[in-house]
Amino acid sequence: MAILGPDGKPLSRGTQPKPEVVELLNKVNAITEQGGLAVALQQMALVFQHDVTSDLVLETACNLLGTMHQEQMNAYKQLPLDQRRQIEAPADDEVQIFRYLRENASSPQAYYDVATRFFRLGQAIIARPFYVRALELLGKEQSELSQNASVEYAQVMMELGGYKECADILQKLNDSYGGLPVELILKMTECYALLRRMPEADALYSVITKEATADNPALEEWREETGDLIARVHDFDDREVMALREWHYVQTRGMLLATNTDANMPGERYAFCAPPIADISRLIAITAAFLDNRGYAPNRLLWLGERSEVLARLFAEWWEIDEEDVRPYQAGDNTDDEDNLALVVMGHSSDLLSLPDEESLFELYEAQAGLIIFALNMNWTERQPITPDITGMLSQMCYFPWEANVSMDNHSNINIAPMEETPEPRALAKQMAQFFPSDEECEADAQRLAEVYAGCTDLIVDHRDGELFRKSLVTHSPAPSPQLSFG
Repeated sequence: MAILGPDGKPLSRGTQPKPEVVELLNKVNAITEQGGLAVALQQMALVFQHDVTSDLVLETACNLLGTMHQEQMNAYKQLPLDQRRQIEAPADDEVQIFRYLRENASSPQAYYDVATRFFRLGQAIIARPFYVRALELLGKEQSELSQNASVEYAQVMMELGGYKECADILQKLNDSYGGLPVELILKMTECYALLRRMPEADALYSVITKEATADNPALEEWREETGDLIARVHDFDDREVMALREWHYVQTRGMLLATNTDANMPGERYAFCAPPIADISRLIAITAAFLDNRGYAPNRLLWLGERSEVLARLFAEWWEIDEEDVRPYQAGDNTDDEDNLALVVMGHSSDLLSLPDEESLFELYEAQAGLIIFALNMNWTERQPITPDITGMLSQMCYFPWEANVSMDNHSNINIAPMEETPEPRALAKQMAQFFPSDEECEADAQRLAEVYAGCTDLIVDHRDGELFRKSLVTHSPAPSPQLSFG
């Protein structure tokens, strides 16, 4: 009996999906019919991890994407005419490439086009199975398409933390075609470094001379950054195992205070967290004590993001900074005046989005002597433009007590309710300061933190001389990173 697609027509060209895939597709269709298109798309991404060849899978994808495009068009048509003239109608590019794939399921080009689409959208996990299928169909063919597919697949694997797979693919390309561009040699070098295969990393890096990148400033900067990354890995040559804090430093030059000790959550990050006031106050106190010991006690506290004011004022309680020196961050605050040191305080790394434009963001990239950046929480599942000098924790989702009421019922379901009344930051900071640990405890915790980073030669907090730029946070890491969602 032929399997029927959503349109009632028989599907018989491709392989038959496994029962578990059919079950997932039934969920996709049911959610689509209920109007939950975003959730249905997330379920479809899960389907792709199991099957990208079956007719039923491709037909369901076309049906879902077509429905989503129609919804977008309906919303567009509801706009006033003057608004429609100012914006383009929603494109159906994604629908078209899937329809082409459905009709040309034996074409490696068709699979490559879909894979590239997702890769360029930053959705490496969805792109991966389409690259795999394209390369399967290409077999041993050596062509421009096979080269492009292999190079992009290697980059996808790197984005997903598959450093060995990435290096192996690039090595195979090197063996087949007799040499790689400098950019790919740098990528392979970084992969070996993140695998702690240092002889290979050092040997590859030595191949890339300064003369080879002299005519390309961006490439020369990349070469220098790769050399610095190798040096940061070598900072831990005496440690058999490197944990999340060490890898966070290697990849970002930043410090990380708290890690998740739950054995059920590999990689020491948090999926969901709602830290209580006492835990937050302790992290602020440890940070302050560490900065005191380092000789970096600020005389100005600047908050970035409207929900970050309470944290700046909590730091102010520690250092007893005058009221006029506690204010929002503004353009021009990143200076090289080390005698007038400012600490920029964020609750979340997403508070960077409150900056008015890209120029303001770029101003924070340069590490100057007069400014240190702190964020209590950083989202590790999305690329972040700037890594703070000091980060409290890495989470996928985090709420602070002044942002939402978070509770859990008897079935372990998390309930999040907005605050009925936002606490006054000054009053809340004074209340939270009561939870600072004793001076002795803070000093001991700060000393332990200093010992973790004792051998680190490249901490951004210690190199604010205007020559280094704060690095972005990538989502891949040698520490395991289980994500709760796709894309």
